[in-house]
Amino acid sequence: MMEPYLLILGASTRAAAFSALRANLRPWCLDLFGDMDLRARCPIMTIAPREYPAGLVRLISQAPAAPWIYTGAMENRPRLVGQLARSRPLWGNDAAVLASARSAITVRNLLSAADLPCPAISLDGADVPQHGGWLVKPRQGAGGKGIRYWKGPAQRSERRVFYQEYIAGEAYAAIYLSDEVSTRLVGLTRQLVGEDWLHAAAFHYCGSIGPVALAPSQGEIFERLGTVLARGCGLRGLFGIDCVLRDGVPWPVEVNPRYTASIEVLEYATRFSAVGWQRYVFERTAPEPRTAPTESPLGSIGKAILFAKAPLIFPAEGPWLGTLQSPGSVHDLPAFADIPPAGQRIAAGRPILTLFARGDFPEACLGSLQRTAADLDQWLFGG
Repeated sequence: MMEPYLLILGASTRAAAFSALRANLRPWCLDLFGDMDLRARCPIMTIAPREYPAGLVRLISQAPAAPWIYTGAMENRPRLVGQLARSRPLWGNDAAVLASARSAITVRNLLSAADLPCPAISLDGADVPQHGGWLVKPRQGAGGKGIRYWKGPAQRSERRVFYQEYIAGEAYAAIYLSDEVSTRLVGLTRQLVGEDWLHAAAFHYCGSIGPVALAPSQGEIFERLGTVLARGCGLRGLFGIDCVLRDGVPWPVEVNPRYTASIEVLEYATRFSAVGWQRYVFERTAPEPRTAPTESPLGSIGKAILFAKAPLIFPAEGPWLGTLQSPGSVHDLPAFADIPPAGQRIAAGRPILTLFARGDFPEACLGSLQRTAADLDQWLFGG
């Protein structure tokens, strides 16, 4: 028996919607893209970029009466989240929690008090050291957009940014599930960031590979990170912490207090529904999900987002057609996802679609993703 509707709002909702379907929920989506594989599964409305996100208030009035969750980058709009939460039950972190978790200063203070690694933070460019690497990051950033290197005191200080010490190393995302009692580490994924073979801009998120195995000592640090930030910020349900691993030690660089882009990699690898657990945290009358997120993974899963290296009109035919014509079960890993409609104009630098791979180990996933991306390049751009 199918459960009631769940409204999903955000820039892109496909991954969370598929997770909801795996939990036997009925997603009703509102996002910027309205991709074809999502339209084939559930009701969806699209919002024009010029109206996003403020226009969500008007459009959600046309949605069924139901609980809701948000995806990126709604965490940057705590007032809007609070406004929407006054009319419908929210399965997610509220405005007060978002204001805390998205504050770089609050996160730094919590981690420093717990004697955990944390990059130095400054709100004023005049206070940033002249020597040593620093980043300029937007206060309302998402997916790495707008991040750049600090060029020194000659660069004018800005109001809507903060400054973060640059930590060299590999990018990872830790995923957690928290309730009133405890916080558990669901898993860790390696992040693909600014990859040339995906035509992603510097610092832009463009995929994930996981789950990543941890040494016991690393696992303890990651567990502490999640527990300290969940308690200190009031985080509940699903959330992610982006980290840079330097000499085996995780340095947290951002908190994502929601269903994140890398979660579905862990879902496909361990066959659980993250949204099902999100529901259980916020609606304790719901049955506990049968599949736990700690079960042994079925190999490695990789996802990658291909960006347009030049302006593109998305063609009617291509290797993604098999996914549209024979979508299969939402439990099965698709070859492609986030597939735009034929004829859609895609500007250079914008995402085109998502590709997936399964392998016995992460390196095999990465190689498969790279080969598929090269084939797509040939198909879409002639090389």
